[in-house]
Amino acid sequence: MQRERVALLCMGHFANDSYVGFLAPLLPLLMAKIGFSLTLAGLLTSIQAVFTSILQPLFGLIADKIRRPHFAAYGPLVTALFLGSIGLWSRYEAIVVILILAGLGTASFHPQAAMLAGHASGNRRGFGMSLFVTAGTAGHSLGPMSILPIVVTLGLEFSFVTILYGIVASALLVRNLPLLSQAPFHHADAQESPHVPHRRFALGILWMIVMFRALIIAGFLTFVPIFLHRQQYGLLLSGSANTIFELSGAAGAITGGILSDRLGRKKVIVASFIAAMPFLWLFLHTAGKLSLALLGLGGFILYTSIPVSIIMAQELYPKRASTVSSLMIGLAWGMGGLLVTPMGAIAEKIGVAQALSLLVFLGVAAVVATFFLPAVTRGGEKTTQLKLGVNKK
Repeated sequence: MQRERVALLCMGHFANDSYVGFLAPLLPLLMAKIGFSLTLAGLLTSIQAVFTSILQPLFGLIADKIRRPHFAAYGPLVTALFLGSIGLWSRYEAIVVILILAGLGTASFHPQAAMLAGHASGNRRGFGMSLFVTAGTAGHSLGPMSILPIVVTLGLEFSFVTILYGIVASALLVRNLPLLSQAPFHHADAQESPHVPHRRFALGILWMIVMFRALIIAGFLTFVPIFLHRQQYGLLLSGSANTIFELSGAAGAITGGILSDRLGRKKVIVASFIAAMPFLWLFLHTAGKLSLALLGLGGFILYTSIPVSIIMAQELYPKRASTVSSLMIGLAWGMGGLLVTPMGAIAEKIGVAQALSLLVFLGVAAVVATFFLPAVTRGGEKTTQLKLGVNKK
């Protein structure tokens, strides 16, 4: 495992995703400055989701055809320049353009950076990818803490101060990542199974599972504070639920990567859904500190499979690691996030608690899908063999 390179990529992921976390906490200030409705505020969130996530496969395809890690090196700089300047603009249309351009920086960074993190991790790919994923989760969670003190103290227009650490992060990546190009992205020794239809079926199942998980996580992050507030929890306590869920999940992601290196990818993914759903269901049917503890446990277990699914996709298609990484990190998560909108409509019809219960039962469907995943033999960078549970010849 090339620790320095993995650490460098984690630093870039932390920096990039911290800027992505700026929008939500700044929305009230932007609404007061520019004057736009809640509907238009929601549209900004959707625009960010589309351009940061759903466009990633396009950059993944390009990244698999080039030998220089330009996307991984310059992506955080693009994200920083535009989202860091968000407070300087006084028109809604300008904010839309800012989000689109920053989204392109984020969408270009993730596929190639995830591929490089997996490659640099060697035979400890699960552990290396867990560090990479956790860095991004931490950056997104702590992004508000870096921007809010500045804009509250100095004013919204001083958001540009935050651009500095994006510049530093990108400079370090530009200086050091070219060394990674010595290892061709189309690795000559990386062998893919000749059963292409089987690999495609396996990748499709894996993508569907990741989308289910993304919808569950996005749904809980969106509706749990509302659910707790309606359960007569205080604003501080109900608002802290997401922090508990995400920070527990960050710890779970590291644990899942380590376990997958020892036990296998499929076992960790199957276990994460089977074990997480009961805790999330119990969270909905308990109260007080016990309820929050159950939410944290559910998040810890559910997040264990996030880095594992990325590595499994890369091991299915080692010659197209950037492309399949973009499907797992970008497209699946983007689609899951967009499906939260119809979940909101469902919650209005049947209630927030019932809508969250539906998400738990969606996890049961994901459990069924996990049994169709292949068992990928871990052979480092030189072998990737499949043992499929269906359609064996």
